Amino acid sequence: MAETVAARPVAAEQLAVRAPRWAVLGVLFGLLSVAAIALYGPIGVSTTYPRLIGAIMSALAPGAAASNPYITKVGGLLKPETMLVVGLLIGGFLARRLSGEGKAPAMERVHAEERTPARRYLNAFMGGVLIIFGARLAGGCTSGHIISGITQLAISGMLFAAGVFGAGMLTAKLMKGGN
Repeated sequence: MAETVAARPVAAEQLAVRAPRWAVLGVLFGLLSVAAIALYGPIGVSTTYPRLIGAIMSALAPGAAASNPYITKVGGLLKPETMLVVGLLIGGFLARRLSGEGKAPAMERVHAEERTPARRYLNAFMGGVLIIFGARLAGGCTSGHIISGITQLAISGMLFAAGVFGAGMLTAKLMKGGN
């Protein structure tokens, strides 16, 4: 005679599949990106910097700012992208403060060949200037090309993302010496 096996009840916690936090936050970010594009249009941050320069120029030399076609084209400073940049700065600051970790070592690792903090910060600042210059030369930054591009299912955004992440992984591998 065949024995019947009684089924053991399974707790709901055992059935639930917990998604990693990064995946949940990624989905939320994607939904927020879709909403931002639907309500406002594609977003990015690199145009905020020429807008800031335009606002400074308008205050110091209104005629020069008004006659500059690029400053006129990018428009005023108070745009959703400006709020995004402010939010990135505040969010980064708060995340660092609330993390409870010690001093961030990133600057020391990336600019290890420089011996003084002032020189490290100067190098980081100049790198940022070059990134913004390149972003404006390319017609947008990574957040514009990758985030808004992929959200709109643009092939160019996906190809750009693959190039950025591939180059980033190669650079990290070269900087770490193959470890």
